[in-house]
Amino acid sequence: MLLNILFGSQTGTAEDVSERFACMARSAGVQCRVQPLDSITSIDDLGTYNLFIVSTTGDGEEPENMRQFWRLIMRRSLSVVLSHVHYALIGLGDSTYPKFNFVGKKLSKRLEQLGAQAICEKVLADEQHPHGTDGCIDQTFTSIFWKALGDLIGQELQPRIDQRLPSKYQIQWIDSDEPHIPSNGTMQTLKNIPKIPPGYSSVPLISNTRVTSEDHWQDVRLLEFETDLSYKCGDVAVILPQCPIASVHLLVSIFHLEDKLDHRFIASNETSSLSMTVLELFRDYLHITRVPSRSFFEKLVWFADDELERERLLEFLQAGNMDDLYTYCHRPRRTSVEVLQDFPQTASRIPFEYVFDLFPHIRPRSFSIASSPKIHPNRIQLLVAIVRYKTIIALYREGLCSNYLCRLQSGERIFMRIATSFNLIDDDRPAIMIGPGTGVAPFRGWILERSLNQDKLNMLFFGCRYRKKDAYVENDLLKDSINLIYIPAYSRDQDEKIYVQHKIIEYGHLVWEWISHKHARVYLAGSAKQVPEQISDALKTVFI
Repeated sequence: MLLNILFGSQTGTAEDVSERFACMARSAGVQCRVQPLDSITSIDDLGTYNLFIVSTTGDGEEPENMRQFWRLIMRRSLSVVLSHVHYALIGLGDSTYPKFNFVGKKLSKRLEQLGAQAICEKVLADEQHPHGTDGCIDQTFTSIFWKALGDLIGQELQPRIDQRLPSKYQIQWIDSDEPHIPSNGTMQTLKNIPKIPPGYSSVPLISNTRVTSEDHWQDVRLLEFETDLSYKCGDVAVILPQCPIASVHLLVSIFHLEDKLDHRFIASNETSSLSMTVLELFRDYLHITRVPSRSFFEKLVWFADDELERERLLEFLQAGNMDDLYTYCHRPRRTSVEVLQDFPQTASRIPFEYVFDLFPHIRPRSFSIASSPKIHPNRIQLLVAIVRYKTIIALYREGLCSNYLCRLQSGERIFMRIATSFNLIDDDRPAIMIGPGTGVAPFRGWILERSLNQDKLNMLFFGCRYRKKDAYVENDLLKDSINLIYIPAYSRDQDEKIYVQHKIIEYGHLVWEWISHKHARVYLAGSAKQVPEQISDALKTVFI
């Protein structure tokens, strides 16, 4: 029997959950295959037993690595009957978004329409669950799924978290006098590994400027890069960040690899090969500062020979102790490296090749481009809010990519590619733009570009806290040459808090005139959680 574990993942969470269920399957003696949904190019490629793990992104959209499959299975002309297909489904979402788990719900309905048979009830996991996504899945799905699948195939399935599985990769130290040569014969394919990841370009930083006042709580940067990458207003820059070097050195010391920091190795398995140094691995490839998932602790058990550390790990993983694990790990946003510090005996017994099993690889981050190719030729500008906060254990935490960008100096290079995102329609109809905070980024360059034609009418609702501290678009957009009706909402400049939605209602007569008589389009960018609903309510008030 083969279990196909198929994931659609944008930020890596669905892929991580897939890997966790693959470990469970292998420990229970079930052969499995993990692959992105876009690897399914024909409905006939679906196996008999399938576990779908899909996330929902943006405004109810499917992840990039399942869009081809999405189009395939949603075709109205599809007449294939999938009565031979048995499936289970895990949806990943956040209930603070309006279209919570939309992709999971729609995929489940479509599979049912095509005659596929559900192995068990689907779970729509919620990031807002008291125990996080992992806790939600384990409480409502995991044991039910394995029992139902076992009943279906006539075999009792009991995954074991304490059973060490083979590592993903075998390691050959290139600098070693007696290297271990993997038996899969892939070494010869490694000579010309590109330094720049496929699809990315190496672009130099020109300037890195703080655009909020020094005494403001939020550090927002305007970063400018020199590049010949082609883009249009509304596109995003996709960036590969690096882990902070202090965390790299800390992890190297935990694993006692100080003397191997610059040593090159080859990691290989049946399907792929990687070649890099230890420094490159921990800085550029693995996300070592991420808050670890439940599977991280499950894998630590594999190496826990110390009685006290093993007992503590197993206590965390007991079904009745989810609160303890959540309190220890997620509430303080404890990083993977810090967890290893708390389990030094276990960490010292982890073979190097298992780092690929413990840590997920770094995912790219997307930022709306804040410039225009017509106004800023051979330049890309980004508005980036630097993520820093203090946890309940009084430790500061940093967003991986925003702080990586914040630390950049002029002349340093990063890896970047361009992706389409926001459809800003290039025509003569008036545009009403709503962009609180750094949500204004795609509108900044577009307003400058549209102002090249003085017949194009533009209205911008911008929200920030203080006019003198974080109204960072005003220097660029409040000029005689810019054709713009600018309506700001400074939420803290007066006793009563005023937000963008209040300004929309206040200027409702003008908004309605533009929409009803001038056929204006309305564009909204910013936080995808509460803002769209609040803006929608304000616009409904205007329309009524």
